[in-house]
Amino acid sequence: MKKILFASLLFSSAIYAEVIAYGPGGPAPVLKELATEFEAKKGKKVKIVAGPTGQWINQAKADADIIFAGNSSMMDGFIKAFDGNLDVKNVEVLNIREAGIVVKKGNPKNIKSFKDLLKDNINVMVVDGAGQVGLYEDMALKNGKRKDLLKLRKNIVYYAPNSKMAVDRWNSDDSIDALIIWSHWAKVLGEDKVDFIQAGKDFIIYRAAEIAVTNSTKNKEVAMEFIKFVQSKDAQKVWKKWGWQVK
Repeated sequence: MKKILFASLLFSSAIYAEVIAYGPGGPAPVLKELATEFEAKKGKKVKIVAGPTGQWINQAKADADIIFAGNSSMMDGFIKAFDGNLDVKNVEVLNIREAGIVVKKGNPKNIKSFKDLLKDNINVMVVDGAGQVGLYEDMALKNGKRKDLLKLRKNIVYYAPNSKMAVDRWNSDDSIDALIIWSHWAKVLGEDKVDFIQAGKDFIIYRAAEIAVTNSTKNKEVAMEFIKFVQSKDAQKVWKKWGWQVK
């Protein structure tokens, strides 16, 4: 009887074990808030571990139940890095956001669209890594005009390896006039400190967050329940709050 009871307790604890989700900082504020809501409504805990990939990937290979990404190319990279523990057939596409321009509050350089980043004496920072590899090039060449990329290149003063380092540089370097980045980072920087300027219809680029359950998870049922929860109609208000487009 004791053995049966002990086995039952072990089985119960495995079912309700904490689910751990790893990924980049971009989607993290949304997922953290939704994880709190999920626990309150379902009584099941999901821990969100987020930041630059190098900070968490080794641990994630050992215990991740869920992996989330800032765009498709990032998720493709995770699938390769996890060497069979992530399967493309399990990837779910979440909400999208637009790339645009963060400027100082009040927009002192009067930047109205991407075209204004090509003018003289505009110091631009871009993110050339993580989920934004090639983003500034995609925006500059969207209309097939080589000269736009040439002009932008002359104005770029810093290439941040990831969004966190871009945010840190923005907060410490007053010489930067504009930051090309996803719309939701304006929320992170603080809407009382920065303005978000849309790139303009001729330059706008969209990318989506993605999420997938790992093949090694021992908490698949809860992990899949959480993934469905973050895609639910009720979850859309949280996505919108953090600057993402809702379904």
